[in-house]
Amino acid sequence: MSSHSVRLNPLLTSTPADHRYYAPVPVQWDVRDKASIALRSCAPKTPLSSSQLAQHATIPAIPSLRINCDVISASWPIVAYNPAGVTIRDIMETINAAVRTPLHMAEWQSLNPKQQRRIGDIFEERWRTSQDQWRVRTGGVRRMDCLISTTMFGGLSFLTCANNQWTAVLTLSRQTRRHRLTSYSQS
Repeated sequence: MSSHSVRLNPLLTSTPADHRYYAPVPVQWDVRDKASIALRSCAPKTPLSSSQLAQHATIPAIPSLRINCDVISASWPIVAYNPAGVTIRDIMETINAAVRTPLHMAEWQSLNPKQQRRIGDIFEERWRTSQDQWRVRTGGVRRMDCLISTTMFGGLSFLTCANNQWTAVLTLSRQTRRHRLTSYSQS
């Protein structure tokens, strides 16, 4: 299957850069939240339906999709897999699981002191605003804390295939203060 014959589901993409007018991705979702929290960006903002989440992420369907993102370490692999065809839910759950993974000690030690302070501040805010502070605090720093405030889903783009592995680029954008204290703080 050539890369020109496969395209991303429009729910996962924003208007391509070569278009005259920009339209944001039709999904409003903080990657720290579960897929069920995702909203349609259009008014009125309604949750994505089960049938929307079950749609294939690509047309036609492919069984595996690697996701790269310049603000997520290359050592944090994000690969959605579904033998029946990767769905929007698969994409969202895979991204969410990747950012919820606890940060390994070696990863923490590779950060400079300024990065450690900033990420520590984000972690402290997350556990202090949690309903279950003890559980969140003892769970430690997670990869999502390293994203600081760049946690809003900005869409997938640049679908390519090399060595039988399909890859898309994930764009993350800064979240607004209003959205900051949502369900992610519960984990």
